[in-house]
Amino acid sequence: MRIFFILIAILYPYYLHSKVINLHYEIDWKSVHLADIFWNISIDRNEYEIEFLIKSYGLTDKIYKYESLTSVNGYVQGNQFKPLNYRSKTKSSNQDVYSNINFGNDGKITSFDISKGINEDQIQMQRQILDKYLYFTDPISQISQYFIYQTDSDRLIVDGLNIYELISEKMSSINLNEKNPTIYIGEVNILKLTFPFFQGLHKIDKKNNLKEIRMYYADIQDTNIPVQFDIFSKKFNAKLYLKDFEINE
Repeated sequence: MRIFFILIAILYPYYLHSKVINLHYEIDWKSVHLADIFWNISIDRNEYEIEFLIKSYGLTDKIYKYESLTSVNGYVQGNQFKPLNYRSKTKSSNQDVYSNINFGNDGKITSFDISKGINEDQIQMQRQILDKYLYFTDPISQISQYFIYQTDSDRLIVDGLNIYELISEKMSSINLNEKNPTIYIGEVNILKLTFPFFQGLHKIDKKNNLKEIRMYYADIQDTNIPVQFDIFSKKFNAKLYLKDFEINE
């Protein structure tokens, strides 16, 4: 389910003293409501905390129960989120998995613990890759940085199994009418995210199934809020629709 960790966000590029943003999205595949995302972002001067919960819904929940909670905290430097602690735990009908990563202030990884069983050769491969690229952020901080500051990261992303880069490109704005599935009607800006670099930590020549993410965002209560996401993958495409939000200063 890495596809859903790379999603979300777009706010405005100036210093935020304090703000709490709670977002609720519906994940759809071919108009079927598969799951919900509850995304809570708290910024207090130069510190931030994020909780990102994905929970299966309806028939999907009965057939394949799925719940994934990711928690991140770190500090804000300029227009960049710098994580210090990343915790991700997923429970499903088939298995439970986790990734726990700690970062130093400079972005170097100080501890790395994942549930995936790996052999000695894979451990060595992981160590060589992390030592080669040195400075990292996590996927939730990176996407939230697009959300808040609309800036690319100056670090690569690590999620426990892979490292990769995201770059953004602004596209022409469009208008969403009253028939659109989100709660927003009106003009939206679009940010396209692509993956110019991807590498598995434990498998040579591992392929990235994600092709592109498009974020549609609008100014709501003086905050740029993503109202829709289009996720393009080699396996399937999905959409995220904003269904509820709360913003507190």
